[in-house]
Amino acid sequence: MGRFSTLLFFACLLTPKLLGQSPVLEIDLVTRPGQHFLILGWENDTDAKYEIYSTTSISATHWEKIAEIPPLDVPRRSYDLPIQNGRLAQFVYIKKVASGDGGEVPMSAENPFTIPELDLKMMPIPAGTFVMGSPDDEQDRQEDEGPQTTVTISNPFWLGKTEVTQVQWQAVMGNNPGHFKGDDRPVERVSWNDAVAFCEKLNEMKRDTLPAGYHYTLPTEAQWEYACRAGTTTRFYYGDDPSYSQLGQYAWYADNSSSKTHPVGEKLPNGWGLHDMHGNVWEWCLDRYGDYPGGSVSDPQGPLSGTFRVYRGGGWGSYARSYRSAHRLRWGPGHTNYGLGFRVALSPVPSG
Repeated sequence: MGRFSTLLFFACLLTPKLLGQSPVLEIDLVTRPGQHFLILGWENDTDAKYEIYSTTSISATHWEKIAEIPPLDVPRRSYDLPIQNGRLAQFVYIKKVASGDGGEVPMSAENPFTIPELDLKMMPIPAGTFVMGSPDDEQDRQEDEGPQTTVTISNPFWLGKTEVTQVQWQAVMGNNPGHFKGDDRPVERVSWNDAVAFCEKLNEMKRDTLPAGYHYTLPTEAQWEYACRAGTTTRFYYGDDPSYSQLGQYAWYADNSSSKTHPVGEKLPNGWGLHDMHGNVWEWCLDRYGDYPGGSVSDPQGPLSGTFRVYRGGGWGSYARSYRSAHRLRWGPGHTNYGLGFRVALSPVPSG
């Protein structure tokens, strides 16, 4: 058997520049005399999925995925790579795309993962039941926050740790509509229609790595409030705070924002690790605006018809009462302003 140390150099050192990621693998390349293929073997993470990419030219900028190997419970993998005209005609890249500790594709609903093209961390939101809306005696309550409704979220989902930033929007959409420029600031001046288009493009980008039955989308209003509350029943996810004395630790709002957005993730998160659910920019939800049904429901998707879409969470210029977990507003799907953005969910595809 012969070893191809030069090829190994190309695979491990040149492809990170072309693909933007370096394989953390020890790869053996061996041949069988008289046979027209190579065997690539490596010591693998048994909980991980691997993809194999190749190209025929060292100067190529496009790499083709030629194999996808699911997780196996054995400690070694191999792949037969064809040889053309008696010599190796491909440069090879082996990519680890998932693992139980938060790889690109979620392997468990209990684990976070990162969308690598966006460097966007997605936080796991467990299935569960909560009471949506506010009680009649809540301070600063608005009439449309009732009747309180017991909502069951049947399936776990993931929600962006932060609002979508301008650099993340640019990576998917190729432009930057934000008024308050800054890569790490939340994108704003995006309509509901724009946010949905972002999710559709992201689904196209990631179609080969989406978990079965899941897609990128805006969170429903019920998912948004459930994730914001993170198991709490108080006015804010950190407590009732009747004098708003603690709000500045958790939110950019009218009293501390200097009339502008700020980089995401600077304020304290809620109990499920989500930042800026109170403040910075308002966030579009998937649903049309309408009355709550009351009683008990599972996985509500909002009204089937209506003019307006919901947005939640409060923005940099809002009064303190607007940041309560139950507070809701509405506008037409084409509306934009300097304080309105969104965050993305990886959520089950609706069944009906």
